[in-house]
Amino acid sequence: MSARLINILNQLTPAPEQGLDVLISRSKHLQVEANQVLISCNSKPQYLYAIEQGLLRAVFVTQDGKEYSKEFYWENDIIFVMRYLMTKKPLPYSIETIEPCTLYQMPIDIYQKLIDSKAVWLRYHQKHIEHQLLSKEIKEELLLLHSNEQKVEKVYELFPHFVCRVPATLIASYLGLSPVSVSRIKKRLGL
Repeated sequence: MSARLINILNQLTPAPEQGLDVLISRSKHLQVEANQVLISCNSKPQYLYAIEQGLLRAVFVTQDGKEYSKEFYWENDIIFVMRYLMTKKPLPYSIETIEPCTLYQMPIDIYQKLIDSKAVWLRYHQKHIEHQLLSKEIKEELLLLHSNEQKVEKVYELFPHFVCRVPATLIASYLGLSPVSVSRIKKRLGL
């Protein structure tokens, strides 16, 4: 277990060795079925998750039940729940599995202690914040500067490895479009 988890933790930037053994020893290897809520909306997460296999999403649900996919996570991603780590306030969205998933569950309190007490872990965490910020910038550009047709085309261009795994309704909820619009655009573009 530890070698695979270490590989995931090292994907973006090497995880510091100092304190890594504590994080690894307190982690659990989990199998989670599809369509399960991993972190509930309005909750304070207790764990971070490293994804060995599977597909998940963060989702906002409006009071009238409309869903907006905030982001997707897949193999070798780490779900850091940055908003909670920064504010300590309950998340206004949930995280759920789309496919059956194999995950590593890491206690958030252990990770928080590492970034609070060890400069090398704080630098590691900052690299992940920078990466997440860049991802958000790219999504903002996609949503604000492109036509609906260009949005669909770009998602298929940027994420070809996952669009075939995600139902069109979830792609639509990510782009803020209706499933019918996405279907028509895909047909026009031959996707």
